[in-house]
Amino acid sequence: PVALLLLLSTAQAQTLTASYYSIASLKKEKTWDRTHGLMANGELFKDSGLTAACNLFPLGSRVRITSRNNRSVEVTITDRISKRFGKTRIDLSYEAMRRLDGCKQGIIPVEVTYVRTVLQQGVGI
Repeated sequence: PVALLLLLSTAQAQTLTASYYSIASLKKEKTWDRTHGLMANGELFKDSGLTAACNLFPLGSRVRITSRNNRSVEVTITDRISKRFGKTRIDLSYEAMRRLDGCKQGIIPVEVTYVRTVLQQGVGI
């Protein structure tokens, strides 16, 4: 795990496709019924949170998302996504996508840069 974190901390930005999810979309897909709104890290999902689901970073990682219009937002990886999108996509919370001005498009290209991993509340590496 330490080698992975060292690799991530020196990594260049990765180009991924960002989509977003909301409570309404989770309920429509029946995901809400199955998970009761809990994310992989055990927290309750909120549309207003600055969170993301991604398989490329450890849970608790902070990453900076930058859109092509040069808007950026820092989010915490709190969930995982379907393996079919595992290496190409990051799912943002509604609020994170709104800050990138990407809600109308629904799916946008972004640059994702690793910032740090939070091991426990208030402690980062």
